[in-house]
Amino acid sequence: MRARAPEGWDEVFSGTCVEASVVQALLEGSGLNPVTQQFSPEVWWAGSVLEDCRIYVPEAEAETARELLEDREPRG
Repeated sequence: MRARAPEGWDEVFSGTCVEASVVQALLEGSGLNPVTQQFSPEVWWAGSVLEDCRIYVPEAEAETARELLEDREPRG
């Protein structure tokens, strides 16, 4: 079962926590207010294959965040 975004927030990223750190820095550098939530049975050991992080932004920033994240994807 997938957790829902908190009320008033939209999920804009889901993936490894290492990548989430980069995404959060990108969003913060663009003036947005992201929040990262980590889901892992191994919270104490970073880099686990079971590690999963999600990034949420306020609903008003969601479209901008998605555009920024779309621009970072390699085109091929």
